[in-house]
Amino acid sequence: MKTSGEHKREAILLGNEAIGRGLVENGVKVMTAYPGTPSSEILPAVVRFGREVDPPPYCEWSVNEKVAAEVALSAAYTGQRSACAMKQVGLNVAMDPVMSSAYIGVIGGFVIVSADDPGPHSSQTEQDSRLAAYFAKLPVFDPESPAQARDLVGPAFDLSEKFQIPVILRPTVRVCHARQALVLKTPQVLDRPPYFPRDPFRWAAIPKMRLALHEALNRKLEKIAAYVSKSRRFNIWHQPPRPRAPLGILAAGVTGAMARDVLAELGLSVQGGAIPFLQASVPYPLPLAPVIELLHSCRRVLVLEETEPVLELLAPGREKLMGRLSGHVPSAGELTPDRLGQVLERALKETGLKIPRPRGKILKVPDQPPLRRPNLCPGCSHRAVFFALRKNFPAGLYPSDIGCYTLGMNQGAVDTCHDMGAAVNFGASLSNVFHSRGLAKPVVATIGDSTFYHSGVPGLINAVYNGARFVLVILDNETTSMTGM
Repeated sequence: MKTSGEHKREAILLGNEAIGRGLVENGVKVMTAYPGTPSSEILPAVVRFGREVDPPPYCEWSVNEKVAAEVALSAAYTGQRSACAMKQVGLNVAMDPVMSSAYIGVIGGFVIVSADDPGPHSSQTEQDSRLAAYFAKLPVFDPESPAQARDLVGPAFDLSEKFQIPVILRPTVRVCHARQALVLKTPQVLDRPPYFPRDPFRWAAIPKMRLALHEALNRKLEKIAAYVSKSRRFNIWHQPPRPRAPLGILAAGVTGAMARDVLAELGLSVQGGAIPFLQASVPYPLPLAPVIELLHSCRRVLVLEETEPVLELLAPGREKLMGRLSGHVPSAGELTPDRLGQVLERALKETGLKIPRPRGKILKVPDQPPLRRPNLCPGCSHRAVFFALRKNFPAGLYPSDIGCYTLGMNQGAVDTCHDMGAAVNFGASLSNVFHSRGLAKPVVATIGDSTFYHSGVPGLINAVYNGARFVLVILDNETTSMTGM
């Protein structure tokens, strides 16, 4: 970090650090999280930057994402600004309170950071949190860079408080793990004494009242869509619309930034004016006015987003769109610059636009080294455990769980890996299936200590109550981590 000028401080921050900085700069009082790549560095950044504020924000590594969401949400009921962070599969765990929070709303701003993993690089799925936001009826912000991720935190809190609704901030792995130079702003100090307005008809609404809350939520979303449509901050025209343009681009998130770079490599700088280019920073509720303006000005519109066709599904004029649904964009996987180059070249050719510099002539992807299988770290305590299991139960079944110990598959001691906590339930079920047929099949389930507390305890209670017969090994390596080779 360096000082530039009298009050200007600059720092090169990881995307997750930039988000943490944005939370502190905008007065977050309660911050919770459960670690998971690509989101893990957000809470430590809030802890670090929070030292600039007196008192610093309350920060908590929660036992799982559901707990994290509920702790932060209840703080927002008292008028405090709060946030929770998790990865995209963690949002699945938190969806129960998240769904209800859309109906009930908040008083203080509440931002849910759900970091997505297109690829996927370190996840069970490459699901799209923007679809979860659509499902939950919550506004979602989709930043393209660490700087924009930091700069969207304030508007996310403002929108949350203006409409009394939680807001999702959805960075992807290339935003979370990129680095960018930022000018640090002075953190806000919001002097808001906590106050809980007792209103059981809202906070403890029975199902009949939820119907009225749902109707109110729908009206709220209509107002939010109109509010978002008017904002140039949320709808960025990198090149304004022009009548009868052969091709326009509608983008969201990091794909917008990469597409501009690839267009420049092809000799089609966005600033040249050939291709109208709209970046939607709030994919839901979709800002219809600027999207319709783009559609009316272009014969075809290429939709670039990761990983699901959210913009493509919500935008009108489907017959004009070129995207994942039309087959112009791959239906799965990360849109890397190389894949984007192929997508853009095809779209340009189909719409009759000349490519000044064909991509293959200006960029050759270097040969990649052979991939190495990931392995447990040298000296890892799990190695000896898996060796002992295989030695003593060579014909056993080994359901396992989410964590670095999943790499025990390289030692032949992991047969299943599904989701957090599943090892316990799989172990109980597999043992029951074999024992019910009189087959003495040894079943040994392995689960990490953090995963056990996260979601393994209910499964163990269920297994004991129902008399399951298997061995459960809790692998405690005194940390929550994944192997880094």
